[in-house]
Amino acid sequence: MKKTLPIAVLCGASLLTLSFSGCETPGQGAGTGAITGAIIGGIAGNNVRGAAIGAGAGALAGAVLGKIAQDERRAGYVEGYYAERPVYRVATPSRYCGYVISPYRPHALVDVRGIRPGARVVDPASDRVFINP
Repeated sequence: MKKTLPIAVLCGASLLTLSFSGCETPGQGAGTGAITGAIIGGIAGNNVRGAAIGAGAGALAGAVLGKIAQDERRAGYVEGYYAERPVYRVATPSRYCGYVISPYRPHALVDVRGIRPGARVVDPASDRVFINP
């Protein structure tokens, strides 16, 4: 009984530490899940077979959760949630003084007379913002 208490405390501390680590990719999630599952299986089954079964189940669950986390993070980057500030395209100067060509389709000619260079301008054709060159 005295030997199992320190092992249980060590396993519990390891499990607590691993539960706070992030699963950014399916591989990291599978690794974290396998370790956590092996610890739980080893404690519950008190043998190597229990640890192996726990590792397999934990790896599968961790891989699935890692894939979900990865997909949600990618969607956040695509939608601009993680951008510190939005990135705008820069218009192209045209051959006409005071007009620029929008960087967005249909690449309309936009009147920027009286707008300082570097200012944000809304393209009336696409309703998107660009930078005045």
